[in-house]
Amino acid sequence: MYANPQKNEYDALVARVRKHFGGSVEIGGYNSHDLNKLRKLDQQREADEVRERATRPVTEALTRLHHTRQRVHRAWEKISEAQKVLLKDRRLHEINGAPAHFFEKVEVPTWEAHSSTVEEIDTLNEETAMLATKWEARAGKIVGYANEWARMTAEERNRSLILALADRVGV
Repeated sequence: MYANPQKNEYDALVARVRKHFGGSVEIGGYNSHDLNKLRKLDQQREADEVRERATRPVTEALTRLHHTRQRVHRAWEKISEAQKVLLKDRRLHEINGAPAHFFEKVEVPTWEAHSSTVEEIDTLNEETAMLATKWEARAGKIVGYANEWARMTAEERNRSLILALADRVGV
């Protein structure tokens, strides 16, 4: 029995088209009209794959930028939550010597439209990463202070306040 080259082409086209477009794509039957339709779908598949390969580096760079921006947002949330706790007794914390920047409000930046080249996106990502690192450190300090204060007994808090006042007057 001889192999039919058109049947082999048809089977290969069906396999590639279904793999790319999914099983729901209408294939038709084994005739010249449907074979031409499959060839057009295969050309579209090939063009889609070329376009995807060309845009992959930009997509990956944008993904990295997105993750860095999420770090900024998570750090902002931690800062905001810790500040809410501290602001309830702000005067006590100021007397205790909590730094003024613990109470300074931070605003999440509004992200402008990004560039379209990988290099520009990576540069923006580096700048955003520096902000994320700065805010994560700040959040760690504020949360650490707030947690330490929350664990203190009333006597320990009073002692801390007395020592902070004594330190200021030089006793």
